[in-house]
Amino acid sequence: MGIIGKIRKHSWIAVLIVGIAIVAFIIGDLQKNRKQDAFAKLDGEEITYEYFNARVLQREEDYQMRSNSNNYAFKEAVWQEIVQERILGKEMNALGIEVTDAEVSDMYVGRFIHPNLMQQFTNPQTGQYDRQGIGNYVRQIDEMPDTMMAKVQWLKYQEQLRSDRQRTKYIAMIQNGMYMPAKIAAKIAEMGSKQSDVRVAGMLYSQAGDMQVELTDADYQKYFDQHKKELNRSVFGLDNREQREVAYAVFTAQPSQKDMMEIEQEVGEWWNEMQGLEEPALIDFVNMHGGYDSMFVSSDIFAAPLDTVLKGSHAGSGIAPMIVPAVVKEDMRHHTYGMYVMGKVLKTEMRPDSVRASVIFIPNNNYNANVGRTPEDADHLRDSAMASIKAGMPFEQAVRQFSIDTTNGGDLEWRPDGTLIFGDEIVHHNVGDVFEKEIPGKAGHYIVKVTGKTGASMKYRVALAQKVITPSNDTEKDIRDRANQFASQYSTCQAMIDGAQSENIQMRSALLISMSDSLTGYPNTRDAVRWAFNEKTIQGAVSGEVYNSDYSYIVVGLREVYEPNKLTLDQARPLIENRLRIEKIGEKLVAKAKEAMNGKNDINDIATALNVTVDTISGVTFGGYLGRNGMEPKATSAIAAKKDTGIIGPIQGASGVYVISVDNNSAVENVNADNIRMRYENVGVNGLNYLIPVLQNRVKIVDNRLMYL
Repeated sequence: MGIIGKIRKHSWIAVLIVGIAIVAFIIGDLQKNRKQDAFAKLDGEEITYEYFNARVLQREEDYQMRSNSNNYAFKEAVWQEIVQERILGKEMNALGIEVTDAEVSDMYVGRFIHPNLMQQFTNPQTGQYDRQGIGNYVRQIDEMPDTMMAKVQWLKYQEQLRSDRQRTKYIAMIQNGMYMPAKIAAKIAEMGSKQSDVRVAGMLYSQAGDMQVELTDADYQKYFDQHKKELNRSVFGLDNREQREVAYAVFTAQPSQKDMMEIEQEVGEWWNEMQGLEEPALIDFVNMHGGYDSMFVSSDIFAAPLDTVLKGSHAGSGIAPMIVPAVVKEDMRHHTYGMYVMGKVLKTEMRPDSVRASVIFIPNNNYNANVGRTPEDADHLRDSAMASIKAGMPFEQAVRQFSIDTTNGGDLEWRPDGTLIFGDEIVHHNVGDVFEKEIPGKAGHYIVKVTGKTGASMKYRVALAQKVITPSNDTEKDIRDRANQFASQYSTCQAMIDGAQSENIQMRSALLISMSDSLTGYPNTRDAVRWAFNEKTIQGAVSGEVYNSDYSYIVVGLREVYEPNKLTLDQARPLIENRLRIEKIGEKLVAKAKEAMNGKNDINDIATALNVTVDTISGVTFGGYLGRNGMEPKATSAIAAKKDTGIIGPIQGASGVYVISVDNNSAVENVNADNIRMRYENVGVNGLNYLIPVLQNRVKIVDNRLMYL
């Protein structure tokens, strides 16, 4: 009994031990799975999730974008960038293509200036590349500590220049390897050395709609076997990635009449309360109710009818409640059912649309700990700069001497009004004025020269409260319950499609890749894509989960799985049917033309037998057009190849079947074999767009991104 009592007394220890063991087991299992399933591998070389995510964040920073954590198109672009780098890197390393430090230096101070640098460091007044400016900038960078942000960014930029030049060398090598044999060019020149006047009796496929053709399973199979690669490319393109087709039923919640009455009552109460408010109480109220407190902006940026209401209004004008799709026209977050806005015009002012300035940037170590300059040092440097400018030093020279950033000689180029931290000061100064402004946080100083302002127009500063129109929770619950009930009725995708049709429920379909961010038309449905590509999801299944997108509830079924190089005949049938039908019609028309030609040597007699009119076309050349019939390479090639006059055909072309009378041939001037060779080689160069996909299909890629993203 004593032992049992001790066990009971300390039973929490046993529970804790068991709990720790379970947690350790789960963590160990997760780690084991993660080790077994790397984020991705390229020819056995691992690409980690951490590396990929760091690249995504870097690209966001490079493009000054907001977080793209849910933007899978953006992530897919970063992924393709990594794959291309790895593939091209292997190719270039195998070929020994490299770029030396001397070549990198030559790109900004030598003979072969990189186009990007040429654009940034060209003096707009002289049109000359500023070697002195870039030289001064590089010398300043070299003297900075390695940890300073400006130097880190410059070194990274140098590596980008190196990579770009290495890739340029590789592409140039391939371009220079494009070759059209001289004999083939000479033969094409010979074929193109004449033009012909012809008469054409054509039977177009588009006009043979009543012609009956029978397409058998054997016909489909034969065409499929003969055109597998072409059909595969039609479905998968050059990417050659698995695709999955989903069908989905959509149930959308719309605000009920009761919902609208409640919203209108609340909006009315807001409006009544706003009538007695002035700044800053009005701003506080607006900020509590979906606030929009604008900078000075043109009325044209606002969505209708708000834009019309603002035009001609004055400071203090009230903006009565109105429904708009969004506050401003360019807002990507347009609300499904619109929104009420109401408020007040705070100020009006005549302001330019754009401003231009040059800046001397003098930060101190409050701006960045790596800046080797105290606030006192920065103050002294500011005073020296201002004194030098007042004494007559050109501002561009002052930028080179005093600014930590000499890019573009300090020129910020044209910027929209309101986008610069010292924008108000620019507006209230004249062109040519120089003024000083402190960097926020006592982090240093800007010295600004106003170099340009566009013509002024009326701008408005407004404060708006916003009430988004949405269905109530009860309305949404009713729609969600209906979607769940519908989902529980069907176990197969086809049954769901048939059920939706019988119940008159909206059905949509989408062709997805694993990195699609959503179902077409319904954002925030990445989970539905995950389900469709889960290895446990079988073709024909219906998801047990109802997916939510804004106010819509979606039931998804997996309709079809398209695997690269494993296209089935049934999957290809929709692609084959029209092509095969045209091919069969063409064969019948060829037989009809042969019968009409039997014993006849005059094109008019043949056309009468075919019940078609004769087209007279002058100057038909090899590779040219067959009159109104457009490009018909088989026909124009046959005409070019015929050395004398007479009847040729029937020719089964792209748009119809033709019997042609060549009536006259004449020489064409200036057909040069060298020009033809160069033209065809340029066609090959343009085909470099296909280089990456071709190389990509040669390597083994293990892609487990779906588990992580």
